Amino acid sequence: MSRSGLFSVLLFILDVIYNDVIASSSCNDVESKSTMMQLKRHLLCEYDSEVRPVQNNNNMTRVTFRMIPHFLRYNNEEEFIELHAWIAMRWHDSHLTWNPEQYDNIQSIPVSGSQIWFPDILIHNERIGESLLGYSQAKCWVRKEGTVQSLMPAKYITYCFADNTWWPYNTMNCTIQIGSWSHSGDEIELVPLQNMSLQLNSKDVEWDLLKMYVTKWEGRYKYNLGSTAKMLSYHFILRRHWGIIRIAYISPTIVLMVITLTALWLEPKSFERMMIANLSFICHLLCLHDVHWEVPKSGSNVPKLIIFYESSFAIASFTLILTSILRHLQELTTEPPTWISVGTTSILRSRIGQILLVSILDPAVTAKIEIDADDNTDLVQSSNKKSPWRYVIVLVGWFAFLSVLLTYIILLSTCFPTYYTVIP
Repeated sequence: MSRSGLFSVLLFILDVIYNDVIASSSCNDVESKSTMMQLKRHLLCEYDSEVRPVQNNNNMTRVTFRMIPHFLRYNNEEEFIELHAWIAMRWHDSHLTWNPEQYDNIQSIPVSGSQIWFPDILIHNERIGESLLGYSQAKCWVRKEGTVQSLMPAKYITYCFADNTWWPYNTMNCTIQIGSWSHSGDEIELVPLQNMSLQLNSKDVEWDLLKMYVTKWEGRYKYNLGSTAKMLSYHFILRRHWGIIRIAYISPTIVLMVITLTALWLEPKSFERMMIANLSFICHLLCLHDVHWEVPKSGSNVPKLIIFYESSFAIASFTLILTSILRHLQELTTEPPTWISVGTTSILRSRIGQILLVSILDPAVTAKIEIDADDNTDLVQSSNKKSPWRYVIVLVGWFAFLSVLLTYIILLSTCFPTYYTVIP
């Protein structure tokens, strides 16, 4: 090697040594004017933020975690929850300890989260790339014994599990799983604080927050099969607000039921009955079309309100068809078959038949029923001068009305949702 080359190498070595000496001397410069700056340089001079702050690598870092919800919103179209919260954490850093007597009795110092080791506590069931955690915005306070406290804002976005049994008064369990992203459960232990408050500064106008609670979850660690991952699951139980929903989806069911029963109550030959039966059929179609677009497409269980609408639509269709058939029978002049006449006569002569039909039977027929109770004469054919099918139509109308009324009572008791049906 030539002299010039050897000289260049020597200059490079001397420059490196000089920079290291200057940097080390300035890092722990005791001549600084500020005691706080001296303490920070003393603590952070050779501090490595990538190394977990324990003396023994087998020791576990205990991180106390607290979530303070601030704003909660549910997106109906994409069916996810957006939570804005404050995240408070506390842990012990064995590398950040000092004697206050040597530093003007300083008990604590503020540091940035990017300057020290910070637990990477993240959401594990998020919408990829949408949840934010402000590590760079985290403000930490370090005490003399090495206790570190941090406070930072966070936004979590995740999907919810909906129970649509009593929709629209349905509930949702929105769960946010929190845990370390790169450390196993043997390295970091999360300890939750249970005092979560329901008092949010902002609430969704459509959903009510019923309660919040936290549970622990443990599973296999994603990077090492020999370790376990320990996470916290924060559960937010939401229930749809009752005000607008009651007017939009619950009240029409009562109106449709009344319209259908009114159609069955009227005389089959009346124009009003046919008009109301058609109106009921059309209103059922419109309501089913509207509910189809509003009912959630995901979640477990079919909403019982859909079963109610479907059954009520079938009843409205039956009412319309029955009305058309009875109006056609009203125009017939031929005598009904013998088995129909005999059955109708038996019902008319029974006590129940007299109670139900007393308002439509004329006095002559009523007297004949009482006198000829044991006679097998065909009452329907002998007494009806207007239409031989008149009493058959009346009996069918009564049976239809009572059957539909009973069906609606069963539907109301089993499928009709109320605000108090859902118990959180």
